[in-house]
Amino acid sequence: MKGPLSIGIGFSETGDAEKAARDAQEMAGTKVGFAILFSSSRYDPNKIYEDTSSVFTDASIIGCTTAGEICSLAKNATSDSVAVLGVGGARIRTAVGVGTGLSQRGEEAGVEAATSAYQSLNFDPYTMFVGMMHKTPLDLVKMKMFLNVIIPDGLSAGEENFLRGLVTVTGRNSPIIGGSAGDDLKLKKTYQFGNGVFSDAGVLGVITGGIKLGTAIGNSYVPIPGKGAAVTKSKGRTVQEFNNRPAGEVMKELLGVEELTFDLNAQKPLGFKSVDVSNEYVIRSISQENPDGSLNFFSEIPQGVYFSVMETNKELLEKRFRETLRKALSDAGNPKEVGAVIVFNCTYKHLANVRCGCNDLPIVRDELGADVPVIGFNTYGEQGSTSGGAVGHHNQTSSLLVIGNELVSQ
Repeated sequence: MKGPLSIGIGFSETGDAEKAARDAQEMAGTKVGFAILFSSSRYDPNKIYEDTSSVFTDASIIGCTTAGEICSLAKNATSDSVAVLGVGGARIRTAVGVGTGLSQRGEEAGVEAATSAYQSLNFDPYTMFVGMMHKTPLDLVKMKMFLNVIIPDGLSAGEENFLRGLVTVTGRNSPIIGGSAGDDLKLKKTYQFGNGVFSDAGVLGVITGGIKLGTAIGNSYVPIPGKGAAVTKSKGRTVQEFNNRPAGEVMKELLGVEELTFDLNAQKPLGFKSVDVSNEYVIRSISQENPDGSLNFFSEIPQGVYFSVMETNKELLEKRFRETLRKALSDAGNPKEVGAVIVFNCTYKHLANVRCGCNDLPIVRDELGADVPVIGFNTYGEQGSTSGGAVGHHNQTSSLLVIGNELVSQ
């Protein structure tokens, strides 16, 4: 039986967004109502968006500039390219909201994006009612009436506040998944697409319509025995002290180095146990050491936690990505037909893949088949929930969204 969605994918290694969008439209074979667009920052973001929207004239479009693009039409993660996913079908309903000024008013931006998106959502309650018919309470408790895909500015340092604002509107029962926009490691300016082109903003795309949807996040790191310390003084993303001593000094002692370099920070992140029931390690990466000996991180670190220095290898990278994909599939209800997979992959994890000779795309093909469309990008941070339900802004993870080409009633 043909699924309720028509999905197409397009890709260009020369920045031809119009061609990529037309290829996706042709593959979908029907009018696209929702599109995801990821582009290298080397191209003019306004032209990339204009060329894409000229094809998807009535679609909700979300996306961003990246630190590398992921597409099943390529053999590996790429750079200097454009990837487009188009989704059509009468059942799927989507809406887009944008919150601006993310770096200065993160919570307000989260409220702004969520309020705008949900107020504009053309929601059909009957669709959900039909999906609930003949379902057991055990089935119903896992259903997702709404799913939130977010794309914040990865240089704003405002992702946590954006999430705080978002959940005040959406509550705890609609999943959140996403990744922070990049600029190919130039660290100057990123752009977000949300039915327009923005910077220093957070974009929210809401998906509903009784479609099977699943999310999962995962990292590939394990603690190094005997290498850890307590966070005794911190605020936000800055840690002043480990074990009541300057954080930078303690970190260098633990690693046996005189300088915390970019490569070392990427290869030896910190991990601490999530405070929820999952007991999973969440990962934090150092961005820089400050003159006063404190350390800045790419995500917040709460005072009082005990961290371990973490490491990974090729076996762990491949195993954990496969496990995360399977968790997302299970969360979607193990649909017989997968319509698409969206991958929000940390740039540091991509560098680990390169260093260890790993490639995530063959794992997706091995699990789901060669024909399932995959799109994604290398991020400046990932958003999602642990298996215990704690939503957060993470480092060195893969955050995955599985779109099943089945109704929840199936």
